[in-house]
Amino acid sequence: LTQPKQAAAKSPVQLSRHLHDQFVERVHVKKMKLALGTVVCAAAFGTLITQIQCANILVLMSVVSQSHFIWIRPIVNRLGEGGHNVTVLSVNVDPRSPKNVTYIHLENSYNTLYGNGTATARNDILKRSNEMPPAATISFYQFGLLGCEGAVTSQGLQQLLRYPSDFRFDLVVYDFTCGPCLLGLLHKFHYPPLVSVTGFGVPQFTERLVGGHKAASYIPHFTQLTDNPMPFGQRFLNTLVHLFDAVYRWAVFMPRLTQIAQRGFDYQLPDLTELEQRTLIMLTNSNPALDPPESLPPNVIPVGGLQIVEPKPLAPELATFIANAPKGAILFAMGTNFRSKMFTRERQAMFLEAFALLPEYHVLWKFDDDQLPRQASPNVLVRPWLPQNDILAQPRLRAFITHCGLMSTQEATYHAVPMIGIPIYVDQHLNLHRTVQAGAGVKLDLATLTTASVLSALRVVLENDSYRQAIEKRSALFRDQPDKPLDRAIWWMEWALRHPQEDRLRSSTVGMNRIIADGYDVAGCLFAILASLLMFIRIVCVKVCYRSSKKRKEKQG
Repeated sequence: LTQPKQAAAKSPVQLSRHLHDQFVERVHVKKMKLALGTVVCAAAFGTLITQIQCANILVLMSVVSQSHFIWIRPIVNRLGEGGHNVTVLSVNVDPRSPKNVTYIHLENSYNTLYGNGTATARNDILKRSNEMPPAATISFYQFGLLGCEGAVTSQGLQQLLRYPSDFRFDLVVYDFTCGPCLLGLLHKFHYPPLVSVTGFGVPQFTERLVGGHKAASYIPHFTQLTDNPMPFGQRFLNTLVHLFDAVYRWAVFMPRLTQIAQRGFDYQLPDLTELEQRTLIMLTNSNPALDPPESLPPNVIPVGGLQIVEPKPLAPELATFIANAPKGAILFAMGTNFRSKMFTRERQAMFLEAFALLPEYHVLWKFDDDQLPRQASPNVLVRPWLPQNDILAQPRLRAFITHCGLMSTQEATYHAVPMIGIPIYVDQHLNLHRTVQAGAGVKLDLATLTTASVLSALRVVLENDSYRQAIEKRSALFRDQPDKPLDRAIWWMEWALRHPQEDRLRSSTVGMNRIIADGYDVAGCLFAILASLLMFIRIVCVKVCYRSSKKRKEKQG
C-alpha cells in the first residue's frame, strides 16, 4: 500500500499566515451570519411596527361634555400622529386634527341635552348643585340617558352603520362614563379588542366592567364628602349610597339605556352589559397624589392629567394684561358645561364688585353671556374663551376661581395655583373637598354668594402663603411620575393592538355575582357550620345535663 503523501513542512511565517487566513475567514462567516440575522430581525420588527402603526382605530365619544372631549383629544391626536388611521364618532369635532384622523359628528347630542325646554328642565345644573346623594346619582344617569338619545338620533351614527359589513377595525376606544350606548358597534365590526376610557376619575361602576372590589369602607362615592379614614357614620352612609347606585344602574339605567340604544341600530343588540365587560384595558383619569388609595385590577391604568400639555405662549393682549398686574393675576373660569348666564345677573354683579375692590390684582374672566350686568373695572378682562392651561402656567397667576371639575383641579394642581372653588354638581363637591382638606383652596357656596364672601375668599387665598405652599407640595407629588400619562396611555393602547386576545390581565371577578366575588357565600357556609356546631354542642349539653339531673333524682328517690 502506498503511504499518503506528507504535507510539506511550513515555515513559521507561512504557518502564521495560514492561521490568520483561517481566522479571518471564520470571522467573515460569523459576520455574514450576524448580518443576515440582523436583517431578518429588523424585517420582523419592522413588520410588527408597521402592523401597529397602520392599525384602524375607532373612537366612540358619546359623553355630551366639552371637558371629556378635551381630555380624550390628546389621545386621538397622538394615535393619528403615530401613523394610525383613526375614525372618531363624537359629539365634538376638532378641525385641526392630524390628517389621518376622521371625525363623524353626533350632531344632535347637544341639542337633545340643552336645546329644548324638556331636556333643559331635566338637566337643570343649578338645581342639581344641592341635590342629596340619591337624587345626584339619578341625575348622573339621567345625563347619560339624554346623551344616548342624542347619539342614536344623530345622522353620524347612521353614517358609521353604513360601513360595509366586512369592514374591520383593529381596536375600539370607548368613553364609558355615561354607559355603553354605542357599544353595539362592537357587533357591527366583528368584536375588535376594546379599550374603555374615562375622564371621570375611577367611577363607582368600574367593577361592573373590569371586576375587582370597590370597597365602600374606604372608597367614597362621588356624592359623598368623607374623611380618610372614614368614621363609622360616613362608612354607613357611603355603603348605602354605593348600594343604591349599583341597584339603580342595574335595575333602571341599563334597561332604559338598552331601549334607547336599540332605536339607533338596525339589528338586535347583544346584551350591553356583556359588551362593556369585554374591556381589555381601562384608562382612568386618576392619580394617587390627588385621589384616595384604591386597589385596581392590573388592566386598569391610571393616566390622570394626560390632557395637560406644554403651555403655549399667550396672545400679546393676555400676556401684557398679566404682566402689568401690580401683585399678580386671577383666573375665573367655570368649565365647559356651566354657562355664565346660569349665574343670575345679581351674582354676576357681585363678582364685578368684588374684583373692583382688588385693583392690585388683574382678573381674567371666561364670560360667555351676551353682556355684563354693569361696566367692568379696568383690572378685569372679560373674554368668551380663554386658554386655561396656558394661563394657569403663568408664574404671576395667584389664584383660580373654578367649579373644581376634575380636569380643572388637575391643571391647577399641576401648575401650583391655589383654588377658590364654587362646586356645582357631580364630582365637583368631592374634588373641592379634597383640595380644602389638603389646605390648597377654599370653598364658596353658590347659594349664599355675596360680594363680601367672594372678596373674603380671595383675600384669604391671596394673602396667606400656606395655600401656595400646600398646592406646591401637591404639585410636586402630581408631577413626580416615571413617565408621562399620555405616553402611558398610548403604550397600553398599542399593547392591546399587539395582544388583542390576551385576557390574563382581566380580573376573574368580571361578571361574577357580588355574593360570590366578595365571599359572602363562603362566609354564609362557615356561619351555618358554626351555628350547626353550636346547636349540636347545646343539644349534647342539654342531654348530658338532663341525664345527670335524672340520675340525681333517682338516687335521692
